[in-house]
Amino acid sequence: MAAPAVVDLELAPLSVADAPGLFAFEVKNRKWFESHVGPRPDAYWDLASLTEIVRDQVEAGEMMFLLKSGGKILGRLNLTAVDNGVAQLGYRIGQHHTGQGIATRAVALALQAAQDRGLWALEARVLLNNPASIRVLEKAGFIRTGQDIIGDLECETYRSDLDQD
Repeated sequence: MAAPAVVDLELAPLSVADAPGLFAFEVKNRKWFESHVGPRPDAYWDLASLTEIVRDQVEAGEMMFLLKSGGKILGRLNLTAVDNGVAQLGYRIGQHHTGQGIATRAVALALQAAQDRGLWALEARVLLNNPASIRVLEKAGFIRTGQDIIGDLECETYRSDLDQD
């Protein structure tokens, strides 16, 4: 049976109060995520350590977001490594929430959030074995710019220049 469609997707800034829910989300989806992206550092798998990581990210003003519906975490999205108006886009959707257009809607929200914050481009890297994420980026207007290797993981790189009219 398919999961119900999500109609009220929210791009919520990450807060320290979110750490326990984020921890549960990450643990529940760990194997799924690690089949599509590189593994998280060991500190993510201890609630106290993860809470400190979140606290540091929040205090540093990093652009970390949770994707929520009805208060439930469905995924997360980050705009990181900002350099000269360009940020790296990263996102992950929980296994039981894939195939519902959530990633596509999340990337659209990210593009708007980036533009609202004065960024002029987003870049993303996608593992070659993740065609669903490649489709999400292409639907959002990202253009393939090349390939990269992160550690031992081969990725395709994508970019979206934002209209700053």
